Amino acid sequence: MGYIENIIQNINNLQTLPTIYSSISEAVSDPLATPEKLSKIISIDQVSSFKILKVANSPFYGFRGKIDTISQAILYLGFNEIKNIVFALSVVSFFSKNKVILNLRPADLWAHSIGVGIATRMIGNANGEKNLENYFLAGIIHDIGKLLFFEFTPNDYEKVVSYIVNHNCSIIEAETQVLGIDHCLAGQMIAEKWKLPSSLSDVILHHHTGIKGAESNKLIASVHIADILIRALELGNAGDNLIPQPNLKVWDIIKLPQGFFHSIKDKLMEDFHNTVRLMLAE
Repeated sequence: MGYIENIIQNINNLQTLPTIYSSISEAVSDPLATPEKLSKIISIDQVSSFKILKVANSPFYGFRGKIDTISQAILYLGFNEIKNIVFALSVVSFFSKNKVILNLRPADLWAHSIGVGIATRMIGNANGEKNLENYFLAGIIHDIGKLLFFEFTPNDYEKVVSYIVNHNCSIIEAETQVLGIDHCLAGQMIAEKWKLPSSLSDVILHHHTGIKGAESNKLIASVHIADILIRALELGNAGDNLIPQPNLKVWDIIKLPQGFFHSIKDKLMEDFHNTVRLMLAE
């Protein structure tokens, strides 16, 4: 079996997401759902409840210890934001964090993605986006294809990492050369398997180019810039040491104030270290 066929088979055999996420998604889609109903669903899983409260009280959301219950978290953050936090926590716990391939660890890949999620939300906020619910989550899962490779084809992915070292190239180029498929396409397949919204699937597929055809997609553009920013700050590990140039067309899609990146650096670093500690804790 070839690389691509093996990867597709692993995606087809991929487990569904934890029951709690499915239950929450169903509840959120119900127009008659109440915070109490959603709270009861979440509270069944004590581990998830604990982590949700930790994340909700983190400096990232700005409440710093004011949220004592799941009901309060739902009230302050909203149904969809809580659903996205549960999804992010579920996906992070779904994949192993203990494997190592030539000094590259899944935990480092996740740290990079968490940083991208935080930066994406900051960019969306600065760009005047009122609905930020998907911005953090989009950054968290933009590189999920890498985690798939790491989890199910570690021996093959070791060849990818070696190729990067030997050719000083981008991870997406190495994946294409060695496997015949890159993490963007593999990640999109996972999104389809899990029936994620097209907005998230599009981010996974197009975050390296920053655009989707002729569309002006602020979410894709924001993740594209956030990815480059987190690479430049060396937060986590994206799998290679290169800092790509942003697609110039992206600046026509998102409008950031002068001095924006300098102004967010301190808070970005604080939120990064706190959120990584919370989300990657066993």
